[in-house]
Amino acid sequence: MVSPDRIQKIVREVIQESELPRTLLARDAELSRAALEAWVVGARTPQADSVEQLANGLMGRAGQLQHLAVRLLALRDQMKEPGAQP
Repeated sequence: MVSPDRIQKIVREVIQESELPRTLLARDAELSRAALEAWVVGARTPQADSVEQLANGLMGRAGQLQHLAVRLLALRDQMKEPGAQP
């Protein structure tokens, strides 16, 4: 069993270290911004399902960012082709 203090600490660290706006995190995770705020300040402890939702939201965002990065790298490759316009 994980203590509530440990749950709060890790969830708070993840939210802060993501450096994403909490509104965006909440939307991606299908959670309320108020819930995220309560977790960060230690007013509430998230349940396992909510921790999973937050993780899934972050993974979805990471996947979207990877897709965007791949698009940029493809553009870079096209720009390096002989005869490519600057």
